Amino acid sequence: MNSELLRLLLATTLATSAVMVLLHLLRAPLLRTLGAGATHASWACVPIAALAVLLPAREAPAEWGAAGMVMMPMRAANAVAVAARATAWETLALAIWLGGMALTAAWLWRRQRGFVRGLGELRGRGDGLWRAETAHGLPAVIGLFRARIVVPPDFDSRYGARERHLIACHERLHVRRGDLLANAFVSALRCVYWFNPVIHLAARRFRIDQELACDEGVIRRHPDARRTYGEAMLKAQLASGPAPIACHWPAPHPLKERITLLGRTPPSARRRALAALLVTAMAGAAGYGAWAAQPATPAVVPGTPYRVAMNVRLDGATHAFDIRERPGNAFAVSGTTDGGATWQGVFRIEATDGAHARVSGGIEIAGKPVARPVLVVELGKPSGIRIDGGGGAPPLAIELTVTGGSMPAPAPVRDARAVQGTGPRRFDWSKLAPPRYPPSLHEGTVVMRLDVGTDGRVTRVDLERSSGFDDLDQAAMAAARGWYIEPATEAGRAVASTVRVPVEFSLDEPRTGAREENRAREASAPDGSRMARR
Repeated sequence: MNSELLRLLLATTLATSAVMVLLHLLRAPLLRTLGAGATHASWACVPIAALAVLLPAREAPAEWGAAGMVMMPMRAANAVAVAARATAWETLALAIWLGGMALTAAWLWRRQRGFVRGLGELRGRGDGLWRAETAHGLPAVIGLFRARIVVPPDFDSRYGARERHLIACHERLHVRRGDLLANAFVSALRCVYWFNPVIHLAARRFRIDQELACDEGVIRRHPDARRTYGEAMLKAQLASGPAPIACHWPAPHPLKERITLLGRTPPSARRRALAALLVTAMAGAAGYGAWAAQPATPAVVPGTPYRVAMNVRLDGATHAFDIRERPGNAFAVSGTTDGGATWQGVFRIEATDGAHARVSGGIEIAGKPVARPVLVVELGKPSGIRIDGGGGAPPLAIELTVTGGSMPAPAPVRDARAVQGTGPRRFDWSKLAPPRYPPSLHEGTVVMRLDVGTDGRVTRVDLERSSGFDDLDQAAMAAARGWYIEPATEAGRAVASTVRVPVEFSLDEPRTGAREENRAREASAPDGSRMARR
């Protein structure tokens, strides 16, 4: 949970920072060509980019196929220690982030509350405006849910009649545009991303563009009042810092820029429509870019293998496995407890939808069932189950992460029987050097997929089905890499092919198969291993 939250925090930070830097670079040309209103609206790209990161990432098949990558036991003790250290660091980072967010929220709240309290008692003027007892930061709009336009006590004496009308028009435009809600949203983003200096610089630039957009709107409605409007700006003095959730008439930015833009002709209706289209396109591009930049999640293609990273802790001992298996197939894992008892588990993985898989199975110790866990997991995300045990059963914990992938397109598949039929003569499988039987004396069947070149050499070995024991898998694959198999032929010429070869490790007589062929194989395999044909 902690790691996922921190991952999303980092991803949205990177996406929003990139968009904010880009908007800063584009601000001057946007002001010059599209006007202040479009420039202010372009800041909507920032939350859109953040929301796009939260959407499910695109799916893409992940390639696999490296030989010998199935059932490779990892160093379980080291893996657990690394995971514990990672969890501790994640918890510490989360605590620091929450603490910084709380401090930033308290700081902004103190500024807002101090500004409102500094106004003193507000009295209605009868014209929809409210008169404060002080003049600090006024005129301004305050009140997130009940917006009020507050003016200084000397409003009537400081400003002329037309200046008062223009100021009121400016502040009412803030209310109609929903700028107070926008400022509250920006303050919330500053709390969440308090550690990112870009968000604080962008918040100030956002407030500047907000005031410029309102100035442009007022001048568009009163094109002959530019001089009066500019004189009203010069009379306003900002004696304190702006409140986080308020819209001040003396805006927190260089007055020169604000007055300079008054001399520009506001955009026409056609230019505003074009600006709306361009800003919408920018927002769409920002959202798509942030979404597409995420690492693709593995897509589950029917019939393609899953990869399962599994940690099993049973009776105090932890074993880690890295498994690849196709949906619907079973795979086996095994290990020993601290007491020296051998346990074995058989699991089956099944596809439920494009984003989830179901893993079910059972674990036994000395033939006695211990547990039958069932997990429905989200692909690419860690999941786990803990069973405290009971009735003498030892405690069990399983942690696993399942991802889906696809194998590279293989050559046309021919099983061993088909290959023999296309060759110039029947291939004698007993000529192949059998694998050495590991000292563990485990039993099981390994199914391999071998790529055979035109010269008969095995060019690639893939493990299609694990025996459940790594030593058996590795012994079979090591032997297969040195095999020479008569190549398949088409139209009298040797061609590359793929064969599917099961290898059975058994200490007893095989349950099925031709005894004559098995005796021949055993004669060349004094260590007791046998290779089965399918």
